[in-house]
Amino acid sequence: MKKIKSLKVFCIICSLTILLLCPAVTVSAQAAPSGEETIQPRAPIIKWVFKEENGIIYRRLYNYSTGEWIGDWIPCD
Repeated sequence: MKKIKSLKVFCIICSLTILLLCPAVTVSAQAAPSGEETIQPRAPIIKWVFKEENGIIYRRLYNYSTGEWIGDWIPCD
């Protein structure tokens, strides 16, 4: 029992020593140079677009990244 208690105390002292001796790291951001694009999406942004015609709802995929339609209008069930 005494061995476990002394091991706990040793671990606490070691942890506190490491925390006190290690310097804090500060991270700062730089502004991007003007005129350069900094955000580059990795995947295209594709969402459904809906319309109603003669009481029937249709849907069609639209690629917002390229501004192009994907496929044809499909009636929703």
